Amino acid sequence: MFNSQWEAPIYKALCDYQSIAPLRLHMPGHAGGLGFETGEFKLISGFDVTEVPGLDDLHMSQEVIEEARRLLAKAYGAQESLFLVNGASSGIHALFLSFNPDDEVLVPRNAHRSFFSAMVLSAVRPIYIPVEYQPELGVALSVTGRQVDSLLAENPRVKAVFITSPSYFGTAAPIEAIAQKVHQKGIQLLVDEAHGAHFAFHAAYPTPALHCGADAAVNGMHKTLPVLNQGAALHVAEGFHDFTRLRAACSLLTTTSPSYPILASIDLARAFMVEKGESQLETAYQLARQYREKINNLPGLHCYGDELTGFEGVTGYDPLKLVVSFPGVTVSGREVAHQLREQYAIQVEMAQEKFILAMMSMFHEAAHWERFYQALKNVTAVYQGRRENTPIAKVPVNPTVLMTPRDAFMARKKQVPLKESAGCIAGESVAVYPPGIPALLPGELITEELLEYLYYIKNSKLQIQGPRESSLNSILIIDG
Repeated sequence: MFNSQWEAPIYKALCDYQSIAPLRLHMPGHAGGLGFETGEFKLISGFDVTEVPGLDDLHMSQEVIEEARRLLAKAYGAQESLFLVNGASSGIHALFLSFNPDDEVLVPRNAHRSFFSAMVLSAVRPIYIPVEYQPELGVALSVTGRQVDSLLAENPRVKAVFITSPSYFGTAAPIEAIAQKVHQKGIQLLVDEAHGAHFAFHAAYPTPALHCGADAAVNGMHKTLPVLNQGAALHVAEGFHDFTRLRAACSLLTTTSPSYPILASIDLARAFMVEKGESQLETAYQLARQYREKINNLPGLHCYGDELTGFEGVTGYDPLKLVVSFPGVTVSGREVAHQLREQYAIQVEMAQEKFILAMMSMFHEAAHWERFYQALKNVTAVYQGRRENTPIAKVPVNPTVLMTPRDAFMARKKQVPLKESAGCIAGESVAVYPPGIPALLPGELITEELLEYLYYIKNSKLQIQGPRESSLNSILIIDG
């Protein structure tokens, strides 16, 4: 039995299996690395195994995976935790599948596109919550308790509220206040906390969703912790309405050949965070404070921070998400990002017309922060002066939903020129990616306001995901 948070039972079991140097007459076909000619793949292939004795079974865990699952729950203050190897999206899908078809769920408009696929799978009916916007940048920050309270009063059949916190830009929602309102109604509060897996390990960061009263939260562990891509976790509190069904939903959605390297990386990251996470996050927090101030002292630049909490619904922010805007320089955020990459080999998470988003890790050292700062300083120094203020078209926040996502997904569709789509029902989604927030979803009315926004993103040459015809010269609509 593994009783210490400093132990990593999955990783240890893999090491034990590796140590006996078995002749692998089982899947996968590379036979423990024999089939790889490159050293990098040979190195990791020893841990890429299947469910042999001693390594447990993710779909029916009783041994090392079960022990690791128990340790994960304890580290996050959860009643139960589940490993996810299909990313945080699979946890969102599973949470929706824990409800019944036609159940109504409040969903924020700044939800990740995985919410839509979850609603197609589950046949849940969405009721969208408007979100607060940062007006200079045009980014969605948070829902508010006031908005949730109003929608709950208008929709008494709602079974759950499913919000996003933190946002893609690091802003935290008023989870505690919303939890109180939701629980007074006897319903569930679920949180897409994909970008907040590190919050549980340092008090200076936003309070984790479960600690604020959420009934369930999904963490994309790979986003902020030392975890391989696709590694995620789903945590539930004692009051979650149906854990048995939730676990069955996770199994339904998960590959029967889960990646043991991903599982082991989650296991090791949990042990690392319990032992060293607080000190690592403290160092990162101090660097963030120092360099946010330094960037704000650069002419024409602004790095957002405490002022974000002045917006309704924003209770805090992740200091490691650096949103840097360029109000006093004559260059766009996209051009800054391009020059950072081409001249300084620095790749940021996101670039838009008015800002860039840099995701700093707790593992970035002072030299890395300084490198980013000096590169910003050099790139923008030659572009001093205000350029013409380009108005930002806000995503319409009150969609007219005429069909459920599932019904729209199943319906017959046809392609029409974009200019002829006003008044039609959308047959496909349109989202600028990143961050993947849908401007339009199947089953929604294409209004004149929405059409204007579609032309804006089309003409701005932003990276668009969703439509079959990515140039947006035409769009798919419901036929009949």
